[in-house]
Amino acid sequence: MAEVSGDERVAAAVTAGGVRVPCDFVVAGIGIVPEVPAVTGASLEQDNGILTDERCRTSVPDIYAAGDVASQLHPLFGRVRVEHYNNAEKHGAAAARSMLGSDAPYDYLHTFWSDQYEHKIEYAGHATRWDDFVVRGSLDDGVLLGFYLSGGVVRAVVGLDRGGDPELDRDSEMAAGARLVARRATPGPGVLADERADLWSL
Repeated sequence: MAEVSGDERVAAAVTAGGVRVPCDFVVAGIGIVPEVPAVTGASLEQDNGILTDERCRTSVPDIYAAGDVASQLHPLFGRVRVEHYNNAEKHGAAAARSMLGSDAPYDYLHTFWSDQYEHKIEYAGHATRWDDFVVRGSLDDGVLLGFYLSGGVVRAVVGLDRGGDPELDRDSEMAAGARLVARRATPGPGVLADERADLWSL
């Protein structure tokens, strides 16, 4: 979209090619580009954010990074930059612990949720690539758990109107799925899809 036109309210969107599309409203989706502040006298290594190790340390001694701007070397997922509320809520505390001398890595499994009108989406893990997606439940009914597998390993699980909150509902299907991710489990697609198989037993 190159521009929006209309008197007192939007009437049309104009594309970069000059096509005028009549409309009543416009929704703008704006991507996230990490804004890295200048650090006096320091040159922080960057690649899709400020590079940090497992303990939130940057390439410059005594400088730490956390939140959306940090591209962290995660002990389970490798290098990730996560832009979700749950991560922002926990990452800063992990950086503070490291500053105070803790050797513990920031190994948060990463979960997020999204309410889409009457639908609820829950997610645990981190998968940017996968070679198999296994469904437990019904795509037709839109009530399901989905498992992202890479090389047979469960890398992430998503719940659509099913499964509960993986952090708050400790006995839920989503919590069981998060446990599979944390353990790098390889239960097999058939077992994951089988409603008779208890996820906690895998």
